[in-house]
Amino acid sequence: METSGVNVRLLMRLGYWSVWHGLYAEASILFSGAQAARIVLLRGEVPQVDVDESTLAVTDFYSAFEPAIKLSSGVYSGKRLFDVARAARLAGHALQHRDRKLGGLASWDSFMILWGNAWPILLPLLLIASKGRPWAVIGFALVAIAIAIGHLLKHTHVQDAARRGRRELEGAKLLDGHPEKEIEAAFLAARLDHMALPYSKTWLRLLFS
Repeated sequence: METSGVNVRLLMRLGYWSVWHGLYAEASILFSGAQAARIVLLRGEVPQVDVDESTLAVTDFYSAFEPAIKLSSGVYSGKRLFDVARAARLAGHALQHRDRKLGGLASWDSFMILWGNAWPILLPLLLIASKGRPWAVIGFALVAIAIAIGHLLKHTHVQDAARRGRRELEGAKLLDGHPEKEIEAAFLAARLDHMALPYSKTWLRLLFS
């Protein structure tokens, strides 16, 4: 009888854990990336910024000129924690724009996309034009290093945008029930996604993906 009692208590504990685990899993799919971005914008009092689904090759960015957040179909409808974090980070740039703290990030991102698409073409042309002289390669490498350092310095704007987006999501209780490590990992991935901009928005990625 004692063994049966232990088994009953164990089953009850497993059932209790399963219910709560199920609720947490259900909570993780209640909001899509687009809905999370809109909530961040509403809480930040910038409802004039649109959240659009884009089918273009270059997506998942904040367009300060419209203004609008352009999301890929996967992030727009996606309900993974990463989709929510990426959309929230982009909405965070709209909050920076509201506070006049966006700086030249939008123009810099456009330049990095251009650079990412251009350098694989420029480098062979430079080698051909210079007939393989070392100074050409060294000069190109120095320019590439300078651009990489500039991109790294701009990352502080991305970190701030991610913090703003996360703060609004937490204020709306959208992240409740998720382990802290999972939240940190999702927002870290959303920040590093910007670091990969010279590759992720290029013809090279489309060619090899």
